[in-house]
Amino acid sequence: MMLDNQAKIAALDAQGMLKCVENAPGFMDWCLNTYELDESVNLDVKLKNFLPSDIKSIFISGMGGSAISGDLVHDWVKDDIKLPVLVLRGYHLPTYIDDGWVGFFLSYSGMTEETLSSYVDAKKRGIKCVVVVSGGLLEEWAGKSGDLCFKVPGGFQPRAALLYLFTTLGIVLAHCGFMDAATMITDLKEAAGVLKALTGKYGRSVPVSKNKAKKDALTIHGTTPVIYGFDFYQSVARRFKCQFNENGKNPAYWDVFSELNHNEAVGWEVATKVSKMFTCLFLRDPSAESAPVTTRIEFMKNLVGEKAKAIIEVTPEGTSRVARMLSLVYWADFTSVYLAFANGADPTPVKSIQGLKDELGKRLNLQKQLTEQFEDLLSEEPVR
Repeated sequence: MMLDNQAKIAALDAQGMLKCVENAPGFMDWCLNTYELDESVNLDVKLKNFLPSDIKSIFISGMGGSAISGDLVHDWVKDDIKLPVLVLRGYHLPTYIDDGWVGFFLSYSGMTEETLSSYVDAKKRGIKCVVVVSGGLLEEWAGKSGDLCFKVPGGFQPRAALLYLFTTLGIVLAHCGFMDAATMITDLKEAAGVLKALTGKYGRSVPVSKNKAKKDALTIHGTTPVIYGFDFYQSVARRFKCQFNENGKNPAYWDVFSELNHNEAVGWEVATKVSKMFTCLFLRDPSAESAPVTTRIEFMKNLVGEKAKAIIEVTPEGTSRVARMLSLVYWADFTSVYLAFANGADPTPVKSIQGLKDELGKRLNLQKQLTEQFEDLLSEEPVR
């Protein structure tokens, strides 16, 4: 079969996205070795000296493959952290965010115009910021502002660098004093081990007959996947959708229980010819499903089973919440790349995204405007 033909895969995967996915658990190791296990970094002291003594709330700002790291961290910690956490996408911060907040800015390239714009907005309000980047203007501005900057290796597509951004953000939050740091770090280490084990199940050398990621990619091929998550798996469902879009070059949609039972369920009732063009993916976790959620999922499975082309269930591995979340994310990373190959496409290029960036640069050159605004701020008064 095509997905077991290494020569054909190599020909399609000109920029090595599959290799990047296979190596991704090592990104977590790099973050742990660089920011957690290296005693000279001393995050506790660094953050204690930087953070305000009285923090109202925190927000995480980013776009695309960088912002999803914030979504995943939010769902990981939301039942343990005592502060409100917002994940924001866009050019500006909500009016109610002031200098009682702390901002975490994620931009893998350091050049994402929406994130740069919201960073300038934060500096206008005197907000202290923590930045995670691989370089770019955001790194430069953080240095000039006196903000904390955590740098990760560059050279990847932002979506492929998820585990650099996510793990670094998780480590930093663990040392902010909001939650139990030892437990968070232990869970991150477990997650890295789980992903390494999954490489042996989903990697290129495992044939279709024994490889769930390849099998599911072939099931999805020729359809539009619709992904249904619940509770802390809603960020995972969103990641699925984005990976099927960017890697797989395939339309995809996501929704979450129990909200989807109040609207989307009705969309499956009549239009059978349309519904046969969809594959429905259910994220399942018996250890986390309440009785009402399980009932809702089973009801939807019965409804959709008569309408969609196929149903796929994906279940997590690992013990901790973060390990179980990331195990599903990792399945989607592999499956979306295999879907690209089934579609006859190179999973790496994102022509539509780059085309829009080029057009925005020609018409607006917002980065130049933002740089001027930032330099004006520096000249007016010290930026906090």
